[in-house]
Amino acid sequence: MLNRQEMSANEMMIANPASPALVKTIEMSKGYIDSNHQHTWHQVIFPITGLVQTKTAYYQHLVPHTSALFIPANLEHESVALTNTTFIGIYINPTLCRTYNQQVRTISLTPFLRQLLQEIRKRCSGSENRDALVRLLDVLHDQIFKEEIVTFQLLLPKDRRLRIIFDQLIETPSLDWSLTVWGEVVGASERTLSRLFLKELKTSFPRWRQHLRLIYSLTLLDENLSIQTIADKIGYQNDSSYIKAFKRHFETTPQQFRMHSHHR
Repeated sequence: MLNRQEMSANEMMIANPASPALVKTIEMSKGYIDSNHQHTWHQVIFPITGLVQTKTAYYQHLVPHTSALFIPANLEHESVALTNTTFIGIYINPTLCRTYNQQVRTISLTPFLRQLLQEIRKRCSGSENRDALVRLLDVLHDQIFKEEIVTFQLLLPKDRRLRIIFDQLIETPSLDWSLTVWGEVVGASERTLSRLFLKELKTSFPRWRQHLRLIYSLTLLDENLSIQTIADKIGYQNDSSYIKAFKRHFETTPQQFRMHSHHR
């Protein structure tokens, strides 16, 4: 179920063509799919609570409460609520702002960026000075295109055989099959699959699978599950191995991530 304000984002854009930016709060219940769509304005989304998954042509982006996602205008995308989620959408008028590159960007939600987005949200909702809002959007542009970005993206394989592996591991991340076994399932040799992972995903199968498991675990951390149970569900033999891998990947522990989520 999707709980929207009465007017959709695209309707808001049509009704306010001279606005530098618009803001919208959207609530999505777990499992809701906002099927393929696009906006004529640029979009920045950031969850207040929960976890959003947004899929574009070749990438699947996970947006936890620690990050924000920039989606350029006219790019088709689909969003799924992996948990009960409330997120803010800021829509930026492309005719009244600086030029944006046509690529999706996942940005770490630093304290500064969080405060900046909230200030833009406040000014979009009020009648404050328009020039001040435009200046804030200039600062946002610089933040979006800083080199230091944090990515939670999972590259979607194009090859049919790799997509089968991807789809099954997303459903059951604890599957611990070797590439030899996967080869029997998808109809390819271990050598062929190994070569495809390096060619398409620029990494080995074990590294890619670990990345997928760790990102999947972000959704489980919003549930009332022990760290050991989460480790079991995603295929780790014990919680210490999971905690070590999580900290290396996200620079925080699973429990710290969970506490931050509950605090927010």
